[in-house]
Formats: sequence, C-alpha cells, structure tokens
Amino acid sequence: MPTADCGMSKVLATAPLITPNIHIIPLAEADLAGLEQLFDEQCGEWLELLGWDYSGPSRLIRDVVREKELSGFVAVAGAATIGFAFYVVEAERCSIGDIYIAKPWRSSGADRQLAVALLQKIDSMPRLRRLESQSVNIENHEIYSTFEAYGFRRFDRNYMMIQAADWQAKIVAPEANPAPHIFLRPWEDEDFGQAARVIRDSYIGTLDSDINNQYCSEEGCADLLAVLTEHLWCGHFLRHLSRVAIDRTTRRMIGVLIASRISPGVGHISQISVRPSHQGQGIGRHLIQVALADFFDLGFRLVSLAVTRENANALHLYETCGFRTVHAFPVFYLNK
Repeated sequence: MPTADCGMSKVLATAPLITPNIHIIPLAEADLAGLEQLFDEQCGEWLELLGWDYSGPSRLIRDVVREKELSGFVAVAGAATIGFAFYVVEAERCSIGDIYIAKPWRSSGADRQLAVALLQKIDSMPRLRRLESQSVNIENHEIYSTFEAYGFRRFDRNYMMIQAADWQAKIVAPEANPAPHIFLRPWEDEDFGQAARVIRDSYIGTLDSDINNQYCSEEGCADLLAVLTEHLWCGHFLRHLSRVAIDRTTRRMIGVLIASRISPGVGHISQISVRPSHQGQGIGRHLIQVALADFFDLGFRLVSLAVTRENANALHLYETCGFRTVHAFPVFYLNK
C-alpha cells in the first residue's frame, strides 16, 4: 500500500485538476443559502432514487454547518454553490462523508476537485491511520478514480429493493422455520449487548470487516447498533418489526435483524447477522421472509437493503428473496 505522500503524488499527476470557473473553498466560508439549495436537491434525489427520506439526517448536517463545526469543502462556480464534501475525524480514523454535486455540474470535474482538496487536507494530518468513504455516492465518477489513484481499496455496493406486489405475487406466507431448534421473537431493549456480539461474530474474517473496521470489535459493533436503534441516520428504528433468533436449547441469541422506516411506506433492513456456527441453516432467509411479511402486512409498499457486491452469498440470498438492485455505488478504505 502506498504512503500518503506517494498516493497524493499519483493523484496530482494523473490529469488536469482545475476547471478554471470552479473554485474550492472551506465549508465554513460557504454561502448558507446556496448550501441549503444543494441539501434540498440531495434530499429530493435520495427520495426519488432510493425511496429514502434523507431530510432528518440532512437537518442534523445543516445544523452543524450553520455552527461552522463541520470540516469540509464547497465547490462554487461564480455565485453558484455547486457541490460539497465533508469529513469527520475520530482519533486516528477519518470518515469521508457525503460528496454531492448538483446535477448540471456532474461532468465538470467539480467532484474531482473536491476529492483532491479532501485528500490534501488529510495529508496534513499525519496522525491518521485509517481512512474510509462509506457514504452513498451518486454519479461521482471522477472521485472514484481519484481515490483509487491515492491508494484506496474499492468495493462496490448494491442498493436493493423489493416491491410489495412482487412479494405477494410469489409468496403468500413465510416458509416454515428451517431450523426448529431456533425461534424468532421481537426485539427487546435487553438484546442490545448480545446483538452487538452476534454482529461482531458474523463479520470476523469477512470482507466487510476490512471495509468498515467497526465490525472488527464488539465496541465498534455496539456503536453501529446504537446508530441503527437510537438515531436517524438509518431511518426510524422499528422495534416491533426487528427480530432476534434464539437457540431453544442454550437460550443464546444466534441471529438478529434490524428493521427501520426510511420514508412513508418504505422499510429498510439495516442489519442482518447470523453467528457463523449457525450459518447455512436457512436462518437468515427465514429472518428476511418474516420481516418482509410483517412489512407488507402493515401496508409498506417497498423494502430496501444494501450489500457489498463481492459478498456473493449474501447477494444471492437477497436476490432469491426477491430483491433487485436499483443503484450501485463504490465504498473505499485505506490503512495508512
């Protein structure tokens, strides 16, 4: 893996960096009214493309921007604000957040200029040891090549959906429990600790634990689970539709599915994990089928999820459950 300096040299050498009429300025210096228009456009595109009401998380981002407490950059052309990018640093880890470009400017190179500005800033922080970009990207093609030139590893993710009509046309009710020694029950608050351990165990040695190193520890999985169950970033947590799988003999939790609502009539499976010792028994499929039946019985019209494309087993499972890819985007990581 190249050093940061070597990676930055490759980025700067690959192609012309500057589009003369586009300028990059710090996020703290941005025109707030122009940014508001971009945030509104982003929310509209998320809803149209992904069925996701992003207004809740967007409000949180806007609040931090107004307080000038979010680090990042803005692309401007004349008096117009045409793009933004931000990042968050926690100890030795930098998470690159949303990078969004207004539709008319997506072939202008603005995304590349924002990416270079981010990477140059990151190079000035030598304490960083881990860089990640996990956010949903929309048509940021020049960012992808810029990150790869810097040395990031790239993996593609599929955002998948199933419609109520397609489900109901094929499946009247969930198949019988394939593992009679396992039973499902709704989520309870006391499940949090065990669920974090199930998630950690399910990702040990997997590609996804390389992409997101929070999956490598119980503490990191607990942080992720808190985001899913206590915050708006992945929708509104639906405890009555979330399920845990319990071994009847040991009373041990061996699987978990976290359900949320991301917009009216649209549900999302934000996490599904089964302990390695119980994988291959149809428990994950049963969790999904029960969740879909619950969603659609309650009148939801769509359910979505996201999966790393290289995770062939999970991708096959979701496809055979009826999910179809509606959007694909890359994620990146780099250990410096």
